Amino acid sequence: MKQKIMQKNTNIGTSVSGPHKFQATHPALEPLFKGDIDYLVRTIRIREVRAIEIMLAQLGLAVSAWYPLAVLRAQDGMSQRELGNRLDLKDAAIGKAIDAMERAGVLERRADSQDRRKALVYLTKSGKLLAKKVATRRQKFLDALVNGFSEQEVGQFTAFLERCYVNIDNFIDEQG
Repeated sequence: MKQKIMQKNTNIGTSVSGPHKFQATHPALEPLFKGDIDYLVRTIRIREVRAIEIMLAQLGLAVSAWYPLAVLRAQDGMSQRELGNRLDLKDAAIGKAIDAMERAGVLERRADSQDRRKALVYLTKSGKLLAKKVATRRQKFLDALVNGFSEQEVGQFTAFLERCYVNIDNFIDEQG
């Protein structure tokens, strides 16, 4: 099965810089990187971003809209800072994403009725429609990501990644 997958992928590889053809095996599977978790996570992330770019470009959206749309679809009407915190993004990064989405008419800022100094971010009507389309594409991507995994394996994989997140967070704290 793995050999079949590698053969299938030999001619359709993509990277951030664009499509390219792989050697006989994917570089992440070459002996130098075999078992290198950091490299595999990085490589998976690069391919994930490329897949998201393709899916969102069809909707006229940038990659930076992927996660904010998911969060706002689940809970519309939060501050820029709260949205950034939920996505683990700094104020400048989430601000830039929100500005672009606001210019595109996907979301709008409204004064908080409890605190006029604070603006809350809401999806517009067209933003809600786009968020629904993105959610469908996101689910399609997630299904492809774990294709061939059992439910138990998906649960274990998720638990392992969550532990990695905590471990990295602890490592960052230890570094000062």
